[in-house]
Amino acid sequence: MPFEDGDDTGRVAVESSPDPAPEITAGSRRRSVETSFPPPVFHPLAYRGVVADWPVVWREQWGKRANELEESGLSWRDAETQAFVEVWKLRRQQQSPQPPVAALAPLDAKRN
Repeated sequence: MPFEDGDDTGRVAVESSPDPAPEITAGSRRRSVETSFPPPVFHPLAYRGVVADWPVVWREQWGKRANELEESGLSWRDAETQAFVEVWKLRRQQQSPQPPVAALAPLDAKRN
């Protein structure tokens, strides 16, 4: 067989080279081509400025809700945003006095 390099035992003979492999120094290393991409655009999360002005109790509620949402599978950004919307809505409902139902009814039904 002309393509066989080994002996009958299946071993392949390896010849040593008379010249040692050249040493690679730090200066002679081939440098990879570095591509410079612009850094990712990071827009500050607008709701964080609002949350920073909230009382501690509200911020704790927001943080706990954000953690729950993140544990359920949302990304941290989506979880924080969703928690903000939920807590904001609750707080606005608590702060705005609900007008009595009688105040919403017209005084004279015949006017309609």
